[in-house]
Amino acid sequence: MQATPADDVPTIAALGVLAFVLADVSHEALGHGLATIVIGGRVDLLTTCFLRSSGNYSKWIPAAGGLTNLALGLCSVAVLRFSSGWGVHWRYFLVLVAAFNLFFAFGYPAYSGIAGFGDWAAVISGWEPQWLWRVLLVLVSVVGYYGSMRLLARPLAPFAKTVGVPTKKPLDEARFRRLTTTPYIAAMIVACLAGALNPNGWHTMLTAGLPAAAAAFGLTQIDHFVDSVSDPSLHEAVEPVRRNLFWILAATAVLIFFVGVLGPGIRFA
Repeated sequence: MQATPADDVPTIAALGVLAFVLADVSHEALGHGLATIVIGGRVDLLTTCFLRSSGNYSKWIPAAGGLTNLALGLCSVAVLRFSSGWGVHWRYFLVLVAAFNLFFAFGYPAYSGIAGFGDWAAVISGWEPQWLWRVLLVLVSVVGYYGSMRLLARPLAPFAKTVGVPTKKPLDEARFRRLTTTPYIAAMIVACLAGALNPNGWHTMLTAGLPAAAAAFGLTQIDHFVDSVSDPSLHEAVEPVRRNLFWILAATAVLIFFVGVLGPGIRFA
């Protein structure tokens, strides 16, 4: 009997890089940037860690980043419901897009509530009593984060098994760890590389760049929720994520732009 080929780590990392960059750019450019333009403000500087604007201001600007991630994450989960006939690379990519966006959306409120820093700290600025709003941010974050892990267990369940192994067998821990930890580590590395070039200094990497990737830690913990998926058909293993030059080259091009151009920032006249 021919052995089933293992998932290709470089391709997994490439898909992780693409999904993380999409979540980060959606947060900064599509979320903060579009909100700034809509209210009549001006975008002055766009980086991987923050967007600097001037002119008109509204609390919708800091809120728009997380709301955009939430919308993109939920849309990805919805599309996954109809992706059973798609190729494994696209299905896995959509899972990662959903994960990075949802975990970013729900991880950030806790960060702002505890540290008193960042987008949601700006949103609740001036609202009293402050301690109550900060506690509410943490509570929303915990509930949403936990719910996201349970939600993502469903589309990830087919990746928790080995092809050719009966569905009643326990999940393939080695495979699942490879498919969840590899993109997480890849995102952390990319966030650090880009954040180290930030015009505000490398410390911005620790306060904004790295937390954006670290928020997806829940991706590495979804194996605890896979067994709770009740539909047996969702435990049918998908084929391995084989090496794909298209995805690797696409990730390389995006990585160069993200680190080399967005890292130091794009300044607008």
